[in-house]
Amino acid sequence: MRIYTPAVLAGVEWTTLQDAGPDDWEMLYALSGPVGPGWRTPRMTFIREEEDGTKRLHSDCPWCLHTILVLRDRVVPSLLPLLEAYGELLSVDCEEPVSLFNATTIIAALDEERSAIARFSDGEILAIERHVFKPDVIGNTGIFKLPGRASAIYLSETVVRRFGELGLRNLAFDLLWSDEAVADGDLRIEYLDR
Repeated sequence: MRIYTPAVLAGVEWTTLQDAGPDDWEMLYALSGPVGPGWRTPRMTFIREEEDGTKRLHSDCPWCLHTILVLRDRVVPSLLPLLEAYGELLSVDCEEPVSLFNATTIIAALDEERSAIARFSDGEILAIERHVFKPDVIGNTGIFKLPGRASAIYLSETVVRRFGELGLRNLAFDLLWSDEAVADGDLRIEYLDR
């Protein structure tokens, strides 16, 4: 079993909250389970250029945060059968049609005793420096988050490979954990269209 998380890809466009305050960012970090009727549609914009004016490449899934996936609306129909069992699409106000995918499948799959974890003084997880998962808890779950605030989205290798099979371009996934030997070439999966 291999578990991945979305990763930043150099030279590729990002999305960010527009005119956002700390509460707006906290709304995205705090996503844990379905949002319900209290969802406030955020305003987002694209970061399409580097600071030196170099154009960034178009992405079907532009980076924003490790807690959500931003999806261009044109790829949503092909991804929906894959994603709908594990979460929900949320509305976004943006200059181009995009949606946020919020993974609502929350499972306590982290082996906290064998993982390397930095914690706040109250015991909450600050950062997971080395992941060790419980395969029996994950089972056939394709996309999930861990309990608690600011959990990353975790994806099985099957789901990550499906993104590529569907032809999505300019996105990347980093391997966080595997219960089998891994070649160096499998530590990161990139779908490039350069």
